[in-house]
Amino acid sequence: MSQKTVVLVGAGNIAHAHAAAIRDIPGVSLLGVIDVNPAAARALASTYGASHVFATAEEAIASGADAFHVLTPPDLHLRSALPYVQAGKTVLLEKPIGVSVAECDALRSAAQASGAVIGVNQNLIFNPAYVQLKETVQSGRLGKPLYVDYVYEVPLRQLAARQFGHWMFREPVNILLEQAVHPLSQVVDLAGPVSELSTLAQTPVEISPGVGLHNACQLSLLCERMPAHLRFHVGANFTVCRMTVVCDDGVAIADMFANQFHTLERTAYMEPLDAWLSARKTAKQVGAQGFSVLRDYVMAMAKLKPRSDAFFIGMKGSIQAFYNDLQRHGKPRIDLDFGAHLVDLCERTAAAFKPLPQKAVPDTTSAAPAAVPQGPLVAVIGGTGFIGSYTVAALLEQGYRVRVMARGVRNLQAVFHRPGVELVPGDVKREADIERVVSGARFVINLAHGGGGADFEAIRAAMVDTALSVARVAHAAGAERLVHVGSISGLYLGDATEVITGSTGTDPKPATRNDYAHAKALADDALIAFHRQTGFPLVLLRPGLVTGAGTSAFHGGLGFFNNDQHCIGWNQGQNPLPWVLVSDCATAIASAMTAPAAAGKAYNLVGDVRPSAREYIAQVAAVSRRPLRFVPSSPTGLWLAEMGKWIIKRVTGRAVPRPYRRDLLSRGLPAQFDISDVKRDLNWQPVSDPAVFHQQAVAVHAE
Repeated sequence: MSQKTVVLVGAGNIAHAHAAAIRDIPGVSLLGVIDVNPAAARALASTYGASHVFATAEEAIASGADAFHVLTPPDLHLRSALPYVQAGKTVLLEKPIGVSVAECDALRSAAQASGAVIGVNQNLIFNPAYVQLKETVQSGRLGKPLYVDYVYEVPLRQLAARQFGHWMFREPVNILLEQAVHPLSQVVDLAGPVSELSTLAQTPVEISPGVGLHNACQLSLLCERMPAHLRFHVGANFTVCRMTVVCDDGVAIADMFANQFHTLERTAYMEPLDAWLSARKTAKQVGAQGFSVLRDYVMAMAKLKPRSDAFFIGMKGSIQAFYNDLQRHGKPRIDLDFGAHLVDLCERTAAAFKPLPQKAVPDTTSAAPAAVPQGPLVAVIGGTGFIGSYTVAALLEQGYRVRVMARGVRNLQAVFHRPGVELVPGDVKREADIERVVSGARFVINLAHGGGGADFEAIRAAMVDTALSVARVAHAAGAERLVHVGSISGLYLGDATEVITGSTGTDPKPATRNDYAHAKALADDALIAFHRQTGFPLVLLRPGLVTGAGTSAFHGGLGFFNNDQHCIGWNQGQNPLPWVLVSDCATAIASAMTAPAAAGKAYNLVGDVRPSAREYIAQVAAVSRRPLRFVPSSPTGLWLAEMGKWIIKRVTGRAVPRPYRRDLLSRGLPAQFDISDVKRDLNWQPVSDPAVFHQQAVAVHAE
């Protein structure tokens, strides 16, 4: 293959996967990156050795690059790809190739006019387990294939985090275009194009007033080579991504996420012996492949072999096949028509989705219209999240007008549509956006996290710099008070003999903590210094483990979850944990705006009911009827395991921060909390009845 040069159009998360795959493919090299965020483009180019960062599509086209990978969000695919398609270039689009059949037709017309070649990246077609299944079925070893059954049950991070402003939740078809194209691509690849389709759609889940999420359905598909059935469900607790092909003389099964393939076959012996021999053969297949996954992971971590996880192999295989097909046939096998067929299937499926169930409409003919709050204006930054929704409700109940700024203001909860609430789209990283939301506000509440980052400096900038920006802008705008909502993670909480109060300083050794805790400590210190320098009245609130309706039961303060069935504790899990109900947290935030004694002080928001990690997991297991388990551990043992991984990474040349036992001790939260100061100064009365706490913190997870 002659050397092909590539420009990545978009520098988001998926761009890193493309860049890493390109680096591993002989004959393909990364020439440049273009993105609306020049800093992101420069960072990606620097990481993967690209020599150019382009400001416009015209510049990128003039570079002479052989191909352009369009990696922008799905609703921007057509707009992003058209300049390159109209210029007659070779284009690889991320799935879905478009967000409608009409968009696919527009791409096709442009390509026919210019001679452009278009492919689509459907990486699951190149998943190693699926490739083995396809080769086995097509070899005829199991006889004629008769039927495909596919179960696609996966968790969905954005759904669990209630990030309902995400593109995939905006229209009913979007969740299919984002997720269902994965299993559908494999079904079509193996069984052929779909001529008939029937959908059994489940009742949608209401994620905001009048907006339903169709997260589960069953599809019956009549394909060219065999019929197929697909169970599709996102937001599942247990991950299953498994294709089963029933043949005349056996069954082929591929598990895409576990990266395992095995068969069910007959032997030459009578049934009782055949059952044992067949089971033994299948067990050997499954055991050997499970060990291979573990071995390859360890060897890749030690840099003894290239990265070999199923996702990366699928990405690499898809991109490599695209370029191999271009060289051999002049066009890719997984092309525009293939991608457009998947989009058509998604539209046909969505057409059968059920509407949201009609709710009984209360008689409002004699009811007075809801009063619009007339109180002072409160600017709430980052207010559409879990704590924010309760805080806005508490402010409205007290008669305040509320202006809420967040990056996403679509598909929000009912409280954000109440009279007295103004929604302002904006980013806390842009001071102009902060100025716009703070203008005219008497009080400012900062709930914005600031976002994460690839390294500590990026995390520090996201948390510390944005916190100071809000303080500066609020001060300059003449706000009477700023309430900054941080976290107890900025404190050192690893000493069981220490009593923590609001006057307890941040961790004196923040560099020994994880990046999040380190940045939180620096943000708290920076805000306190700002108050001392300027006299600007601010209140620093540090919530404990916030719980209640609307958040996951699997809080990081309990331990870490390789899956949500097993909680690996930070310690033995017997010490009381600093829980706080989200409703109590919201009332404290509202009180902090005006409490005379609170200005310039810090308070820890911890409730009076404090079940241990063991107790909490057991209670959630009981109400949810799930086999949840708390697995006790030793901070020292966890630290030694982390040190072992760190040593391997360092030996293989990776610059990664050293783990500290001190950080793991603090994560276990054995320290004691005295909250008499916040109760006194804010007149705060958190729930003290264990039965009420259980109802609001545990029983809400029954469904």
